[in-house]
Amino acid sequence: MSENQSTFEQSYRWQYPDVFPRTPVLTSYETDWNSISLEYQHQPAGGTPTVCVDHYMVGIYLGQNCQLEHILDGHLQTKMVSSGAVMLCPMHHSHSFRWDREIHAMGLNLMPELLARNASELSGSERVEFIPHFALYDPLIQHIGLALKADLESHKPGGRLYAESMANALAVHLLRHYSSHNHQPTRNFEGLAPRQLRQVIDYINDNLEQDLGLEELAAIAKLSQFHFSRSFKRSTGLSPHQYVIRQRVERAKQLLKQGGMSICEVAIACGFTHQSHLNRHFKRLTGITPKNFLKP
Repeated sequence: MSENQSTFEQSYRWQYPDVFPRTPVLTSYETDWNSISLEYQHQPAGGTPTVCVDHYMVGIYLGQNCQLEHILDGHLQTKMVSSGAVMLCPMHHSHSFRWDREIHAMGLNLMPELLARNASELSGSERVEFIPHFALYDPLIQHIGLALKADLESHKPGGRLYAESMANALAVHLLRHYSSHNHQPTRNFEGLAPRQLRQVIDYINDNLEQDLGLEELAAIAKLSQFHFSRSFKRSTGLSPHQYVIRQRVERAKQLLKQGGMSICEVAIACGFTHQSHLNRHFKRLTGITPKNFLKP
């Protein structure tokens, strides 16, 4: 666990006993995600005390229609919300919520460094100032939240690379659409130079069994995560995460043909966390399961 992750985790965990009557049913705190965290809450009708935190918060409501009250810096807003409603809460502002029925909701907590890093890459300025939003509907924000939740529920088949890629995508979307500063791209991104691409691909293939991260792949190319992700996709047509999954499936095909290993052993040797994760991606990319692949 990195120092940043440890600090981030401690800055939010302390609130559980004071903010919500029940602990979350799902969190990312046992993972090695280092720029974003997730909690999934089932809470009875009630509310929260006023809190002021040192990171950005994105709330995604997923329950039945309910009446929700939000007090931001002393100003009250009340709305009837339905599943998919999104709340954007800037850091260093006081917030409290009340709701009139049991809720299912997700909270995404973003480290300031994640936003500042992407803001600098987008527009050359690290200044970040979110405009608070109460009960907006943004399909992309909801999709990213649900994708991260599904990954946690499936025991992290996407790994660190997937979570970091989704966190950066969310940060860029928020900066482009919900910041008071102009964070539009100032340049077009070209693909990686042939040498850079070969170095990254060689590193991926040499370390497929490891839980690869976006930061380490970007470091191989000597680029920022933002620049690397876009340049890699321009070069390969795939995001880094998609490319790694394809290479793992190709490695699995080679090992299965060689024989001598069970499907479970092949899955672990290729960097999948479980045989079911190999089965899912193998069938998605080849049309058949590993078991059927072995049939004469």
